[in-house]
Amino acid sequence: MTRFVFGLLGGMLLYSCAASLPARAQLDIPEIQGPSGTSQVETGVELLREGRHEEAVSLLRSALDTDSALVSPVHGAAAYWLGKAYEQADQAEKAQSTRRVGLRTLWDSGQFDARLADAYLRGLTPGQLRGERPYAVDIYRSLLGRVGTDTSEAMRSLSRRRVAQLAPLMADSALARVIQQDRSTAPAEWTFAPEAGAALVEWWRGLDPLPATDANERLEEHLTRLVRVRKNFACAERASALDDRGLVHLRFGSPYKQRALNYEDGEFFQEVYRFGVNVPPSSFPKSEIWLYTHIDESGFYLFAEDNTSECFRQAKANELMPGYLTRQRADTERGLNIAYSALMAMRAIYRELALFHINFSTRYSKIANYASWQEMQATAARAAERSGGSASGSAGQRSTKVGAGVGQTRRVFSNPSVGYDYPTRFVSRMVRRAEREDREAVERREDAMPRQHTTLLDETARLPVSVRTARFLDPDGTTRTEVYWGVPAARLQLGEANSLSSSLIAVSAAQYDDEHRLSQRTRRRYPVEVQPGTDSRMIVPSPLTLEGATDRYHLGLQWGQYQLWASESASEGKRLGPKRRVATARADSLEPLRAEGPAVEMSDVKVLTLPDTSAQSLIRPTEQATPYPFRALTGDTPLLLSFELYHLAYGADDRTRYSIAYEASGETKRGWTEIFRGTDTQRTSTEMTMAGTDRRTEEAILLDLSEIERDEPQDVRVTVRVTDEVTGTTVSRDVEFVLQPRGTSAPQ
Repeated sequence: MTRFVFGLLGGMLLYSCAASLPARAQLDIPEIQGPSGTSQVETGVELLREGRHEEAVSLLRSALDTDSALVSPVHGAAAYWLGKAYEQADQAEKAQSTRRVGLRTLWDSGQFDARLADAYLRGLTPGQLRGERPYAVDIYRSLLGRVGTDTSEAMRSLSRRRVAQLAPLMADSALARVIQQDRSTAPAEWTFAPEAGAALVEWWRGLDPLPATDANERLEEHLTRLVRVRKNFACAERASALDDRGLVHLRFGSPYKQRALNYEDGEFFQEVYRFGVNVPPSSFPKSEIWLYTHIDESGFYLFAEDNTSECFRQAKANELMPGYLTRQRADTERGLNIAYSALMAMRAIYRELALFHINFSTRYSKIANYASWQEMQATAARAAERSGGSASGSAGQRSTKVGAGVGQTRRVFSNPSVGYDYPTRFVSRMVRRAEREDREAVERREDAMPRQHTTLLDETARLPVSVRTARFLDPDGTTRTEVYWGVPAARLQLGEANSLSSSLIAVSAAQYDDEHRLSQRTRRRYPVEVQPGTDSRMIVPSPLTLEGATDRYHLGLQWGQYQLWASESASEGKRLGPKRRVATARADSLEPLRAEGPAVEMSDVKVLTLPDTSAQSLIRPTEQATPYPFRALTGDTPLLLSFELYHLAYGADDRTRYSIAYEASGETKRGWTEIFRGTDTQRTSTEMTMAGTDRRTEEAILLDLSEIERDEPQDVRVTVRVTDEVTGTTVSRDVEFVLQPRGTSAPQ
């Protein structure tokens, strides 16, 4: 068998038949090694910095072909730099594809590169996000989770941008867990708490509005908004990389109305841009008004473009005009000339603003009336001059001619006897008034508008569910939570009111740990038929139960009402139709009941109603009663307050001894007061002493509010207080209602 051996001699490639050479002449030549992947990345980065992106693409692509999960100890993920090279070469689709594939490859190998993740998210288009939403949400959540853990300068800058985008959405208490400075500190100076990332992830979990699903739809909605605002409201000069319009959009979504203010018509140019008034058109910034009056009437925002950065910032009405016009002026010819232009600019601007929000209507009316008076006096004066008469007008009226040039002169008037000053004084008063009223409007808006708003449920009718929760201590020391809920049958009607309405109510209850991680979920379905006409029943299914809590926890609840349609075959039953109504509720930061003594512990008060209060019903009342989850009740509603006691101490006679007291208080205009018997304020209270042999016991109290007189709905708080007479320790629980006036119906 012939074998060929290759070797190098004097730079020449030699080959021969192995049979013609001695065995020792066979040469083992080591494989020639090319540059390492790490060195290729380093060289590619240098090429990028020199602007040689095509060469960088070739070199970085070669490195990734060899190792698809290549990460340089100095420069990080090779996929990040290749994406950057494609971007500089104007190949945006290849850049985004490289980032997406690179992230998945690193993820599969247990690695994560924050800059690569951030670049992927910043490169998403609305169309791409629709197809990659779950993956993009995972990447965004992972990126936030690393805030505070990576102290490199690149990561600190990235984290400041991401947190600056979120800060307007967060309450002060939530933001305080993330940054180590006050909210008012400039984001460029922010430093992050070591657990900042975990706090951000936990905060997002707590905003999940639909606990029946595994996804966090609110986070998906936020990411959709983020992609949109990055495209439309970017501002490189800001720490958030967004202008104020973008931040408001992140908080509330798309506005109910969004208008660019357009007041510079022919009249504006003639009356404002006048000789002697040093105001070029560029001094009036581009401006917009956004309305969120579907959230609250106070929800309107003015934005004006910053001439230095061309980014929009939140503005007040005075800031829509140049400071040159709003400055206080003397009653000189020059001052009056400038004030006249300011008056006409105000009239045009407020006329536009008043079209969109009532907050500006009174100001516009005041300005328009004053400007009309000035114009009427000028018209009368011109008519008098043409007829050869006097242009002085009524007694006490003064006038001054201002401006110069053809078509540029104006006559302005003052008549204090009828309440009209010169424009200099009127403009100054309106500037001060606008400053005060806009400041008050901002304060009202900050009080009324939420930190953030979701539109996820805007298109779906709401199911009027009432819900209460009660905690109980199980024998194993864990806390059990019962969720009881109800809805008036008449509110479940679908279709014609005079026909039988069939529907299915699906309910999901989820329990989360202290960091809002899902720990358990339970689901139920309840078929409901509503009778034609007025169905007066209260639909109150059996309670949902969630068990095993040992630390602070949170609950998320969701209901959906689905229409049921008759099938063609009677044997097939009814078929599920579309979802018609939804409802959600949350119970946050619930503490588990204390598992051990020595002090007495108490469950929450469970509110029940009795079919009647006859002697027979009161023998074993809790067995006859049904849960009452509604807040509203009438004085003749028979209510039973049920609760459990734990850790009761034994006395010297090996028996427990404890007292129970309850008291009802009502809220009046003066605040919470005791309800004393009488015409104005009343009080209902009871106290009893009990003895037993068990450290755990169940108690029930019949609540009678029938003697409380009232002419309007009244908030009522019932306090149940238990004292262990052996140890002297006390525990209490509250439950609240809205007591309806006599003659009103059951809860709606």
